[in-house]
Amino acid sequence: MPRPSRARARLVLAALLVATAACSDDGRTLRPPGPGQTTTTTSAPTVGTAADAAVFDLVGPFGDGAQLPIGFTCDSPTSPTSPPLGWTGVPAGTVELALTVIDPDAEGFVHWAVAGIDPASTGVGGGPLPAGAVEALNSTGAAGWTPACPPPGATHQYVFTLYAVPKPLALAPGTPAQEAVQTMQAAAGSAAVLTGLYTRP
Repeated sequence: MPRPSRARARLVLAALLVATAACSDDGRTLRPPGPGQTTTTTSAPTVGTAADAAVFDLVGPFGDGAQLPIGFTCDSPTSPTSPPLGWTGVPAGTVELALTVIDPDAEGFVHWAVAGIDPASTGVGGGPLPAGAVEALNSTGAAGWTPACPPPGATHQYVFTLYAVPKPLALAPGTPAQEAVQTMQAAAGSAAVLTGLYTRP
């Protein structure tokens, strides 16, 4: 069989290179955006980070945005108690949980402030505090839960916030309400929020 000429060999090689380049462009290569186009970058979650961790969630005997049961208010027919609260998905590295209940419709009135809650615990309220927990003062100047009590006919929000704190707060019992809240907020790594409403009859 006669050997192909060098010119013909070069033509075959050029054709192969063009075909290879065409096959390699399968649409997955990013190109610079044209006029009027924008780019969006999406990062894949990294294994072992908060992206695949359980959701830090705070729950109570009422839904988020729902009315507080009367037993936790100043209209309770018996002595009002703090709502029993539970949580899930405490972030890794949390050494302490802290809780505040604030009425933003009453200039940030603090109804309850608790620090030093063991992150291994699963709830608080409705009874004795977990061992090691510390109550700061509320906005009445006393320690403990102050029941929801807006003016008659008014609806107020009660924002329950559970802070996951990565280092000990060392909050002293009887710390003034606003000082306690500021300390918790400044030290928190993350937070779970539950909001209740109450309308006075």
